Amino acid sequence: MCNRPSIPRARQPQIAAYDGEEATTQADIEARLRKRRAGVAADILTSPTGIPFTATMGGVA
Repeated sequence: MCNRPSIPRARQPQIAAYDGEEATTQADIEARLRKRRAGVAADILTSPTGIPFTATMGGVA
């Protein structure tokens, strides 16, 4: 009885998406993160208390 040689299957070639859906999704995520970060920084800088200032670093205002 002869053993058949095992022939590995050829993988299907990867084809780039024609609509760029993945890139669009990633761009939307990055835009939301930028807006969120900008919102937090603006809230700190424009709040009534602002950034506390003390004579010593880490001191209580």
